[in-house]
Amino acid sequence: MVSVEERISYLNKIQQIPKIKLFSDLLNGKQCVANIANVDAAYIGFIDSLSNNNEQKFKEFYNDFSRKKPSSESLWINDDFLIFVLISGIVRYKIDRAWIKGAISARTTQKPEYLSINKTFSNILDDNFQSNDNLYEIVIVLQDFLNLAISTEYLDGLYNRISNNINLYSSQNDFLVCLSMKAIDIIIISKGLPDNKEIANMRDFVALFQKRVETTSKGIYILILSAIIVLMLVFLEKHAEFLNSISVVFGLLGVGLLTFIKWVQEKISEFLLSVLGYSKIFKPKKNK
Repeated sequence: MVSVEERISYLNKIQQIPKIKLFSDLLNGKQCVANIANVDAAYIGFIDSLSNNNEQKFKEFYNDFSRKKPSSESLWINDDFLIFVLISGIVRYKIDRAWIKGAISARTTQKPEYLSINKTFSNILDDNFQSNDNLYEIVIVLQDFLNLAISTEYLDGLYNRISNNINLYSSQNDFLVCLSMKAIDIIIISKGLPDNKEIANMRDFVALFQKRVETTSKGIYILILSAIIVLMLVFLEKHAEFLNSISVVFGLLGVGLLTFIKWVQEKISEFLLSVLGYSKIFKPKKNK
């Protein structure tokens, strides 16, 4: 199991690597610094425009950058950070994908890990987010960043694969490590929090549950009161004088008796909420 200490150590490490820090800040919605020495200006420009969701600026950078002819000898062609950022902007701003597809095709590698990255990039550009060939740490991070619907059916398997990778932070592929960390965060949040519809349904149910308990408590109270009246009528036949005395006492009590009746009904309601487990989770609504 990947440890928290290793994650913290890795986060401290990338703070010292401007290029990776920029990428991590972008994924986590942090403000990206626009002027950093020893980092490619085009890379900074793309990240800055995406961070501020500046479509015009991104397209200006893209129009200039896409004049480059994709070649396996170009250093930028195998830069996974740059390619991911480019794809993010191309998908977000609906830019023609022909040039970037050519760039992906020009990437040459025989390593399985990089072949999987290339295949995932190609599938994303073909809107094939659910291919079994995809590396889903790439897919769900991009979907989250672009506010696209996440392919939830793969989340459990991805979480197990990442969390059980004891060599994750010793990997030489910082691109996949960054995406894996972000993917874990996304999975935990998506598992831990209900969506807006579920929250709305939960609130509606709480209100409905309280009304049902209130109605039930009134019903129980009426049954108890009816039983008392029946017993009093039966008792009246045998002890009329005593019952008349009690009636006089109730008459003198007046408002106090009405308050007592309301208190009894509230106690019945509280008892039902407690027995049904509601009071252990929610704060009961006070009757006015």
